[in-house]
Amino acid sequence: FLYDKIAQIREGFNFISDGPAEETRTGLETVIWEEFDPVTLEDVDRLLGGLRATTCLLDPCPSWLVLASSEVTRGWIQSIVNASLSEGVFPAALKEAVVRPLLKKPGL
Repeated sequence: FLYDKIAQIREGFNFISDGPAEETRTGLETVIWEEFDPVTLEDVDRLLGGLRATTCLLDPCPSWLVLASSEVTRGWIQSIVNASLSEGVFPAALKEAVVRPLLKKPGL
């Protein structure tokens, strides 16, 4: 069903091509960043200042505790972020997320 619907939508477009398909561009280009500016303690302070008091189920530490101990932990946070940026590796533990769908009808 979905394949047929997509095919119908594509047929409805008027494509005009002056040359081979390779020359057409979508406007999206692949960008590869090879170098990042290191994060400063001021950057960490600014980001921590914008944290909400709510905590995710996956957070090993409540947000209020991170904020309350920021004088001690901000250097560690800076080191972790800068190591991740310089090595090109993102910690696997930070790749997890909890996704909760927002239902349009509350009775569902």
